[in-house]
Amino acid sequence: MITAYDPPGFMTDFDRIPGQRAAWSRAVSGWFDESVAAEKYDLDGQPCQYYNQLTTHPSGPAVEQEIVWNGFPGTLRNRWGRSHALAIADHPLPLTQSMSGPGGYFYGGQWANLYYRPQDEYCEWRVTRDPDGGIRRVTFTSEPPEYWQALHGDTLLNLNGEPAYPTIGDRKLLLELYREYVSPQVRYEDLICAVDLVDDPGSSNPLVVYPKGSYNPYNRWNTTDGIMHLTQPSNSLSAEILLGADATVLRASGANGRIVSDPDALICCAQYGGPNRCSDPTIGASVNELAAQGFAITLRNPVGLYMNDLNMMGWAGPGGQPVDPAWFRIERGRPGLIERAVFEVPERAGFRVSDVTIGGVPISVGGQLSEHMTVKLVGLASTPGKFANKPAGCAGGCSADAANPAFLYRHRVVNPPPPGQVPAFAYLSQDAPAGTARAGRAAERLRRTRFPVHRSR
Repeated sequence: MITAYDPPGFMTDFDRIPGQRAAWSRAVSGWFDESVAAEKYDLDGQPCQYYNQLTTHPSGPAVEQEIVWNGFPGTLRNRWGRSHALAIADHPLPLTQSMSGPGGYFYGGQWANLYYRPQDEYCEWRVTRDPDGGIRRVTFTSEPPEYWQALHGDTLLNLNGEPAYPTIGDRKLLLELYREYVSPQVRYEDLICAVDLVDDPGSSNPLVVYPKGSYNPYNRWNTTDGIMHLTQPSNSLSAEILLGADATVLRASGANGRIVSDPDALICCAQYGGPNRCSDPTIGASVNELAAQGFAITLRNPVGLYMNDLNMMGWAGPGGQPVDPAWFRIERGRPGLIERAVFEVPERAGFRVSDVTIGGVPISVGGQLSEHMTVKLVGLASTPGKFANKPAGCAGGCSADAANPAFLYRHRVVNPPPPGQVPAFAYLSQDAPAGTARAGRAAERLRRTRFPVHRSR
């Protein structure tokens, strides 16, 4: 039993701000409550198996379940193939451009000059090169953007995108941390929105995404000129919490009542997360398997996405010498709950990161390192057999190009697929089989994560 949600990785910045830890806990608790409430449509009157540890105390001990995946973006690899994916993964993209297809995350000229890293596995990195192009260091982060909005004192949004959870913040501390970890040249003015950042300003219903004077997660010191926290629009803490709730709903295909459990088919049927990512299908299927066994399920405190370790087996220096594990240095978080880390060869070694080989191949891009990074979250499961929920029908499906069946397109109508594409899982149907919960309103309701998938006109 816990009495408050701690900051990710047990980081201590909030200890310097009176009342900030309590404000953070209220936000996390609120996201859990909202996520539980959001499942009522798909559960159709059945109890939700997901819970908030501050308000619900299941009987019996909870079993920890680590859910792990690879840190290199599956979306890029599935769309472009490994070689091209490695070549493009290091480079930021404007927010008007999707990492996987047409469209973007925001509309309007402002967003064309704001960038994000196309790294969607809750692990992002930045490569620092010397003037000759050689790699000096690779810096990784798994820190959620909400943490840094809270450090600024902004009001955090609920899952419908509405301001809901006030924080206190310390702007001097925010600037101090940027100068410590990114560059002593950072100015406070660089970190905030000089004007309202408005999505789709020419529409009848434009949205002020970040008001003037609020923290700008896409500031240059966190995108083109540095790295402090996650930038890919789907990489948020509230999205993780909602994904855990969505995954507790069992699913069955209406065509024959077949239970949907394959990770890729399940994410297409349930319409949560990104179907091409390494993370979301893995998280969804792992949580769903526990739900099928009747467990009560939540996420372990402190709630966060974490780097677990960098596997350096098969790595060597230019003379074949072993790579020292100490060259991977944790800067924020702690072992097993890593929020920020750097891989850098010390000057005394006489060579650089780009002189290191992995399986005999010299390191030329940061993605080669991320392929060896393990990312994770930790779930808690208690009271097996407590629930016996009936499955819901599918909320949608996926399709694929015949020329590239590895890349999935999510859509909210199972049949027929869009022109030029074929069904990815032909047995999926949105008609709920007899005796099961209806498909609910997942096909109609707003996806409550802030900007979870790219949009195209």
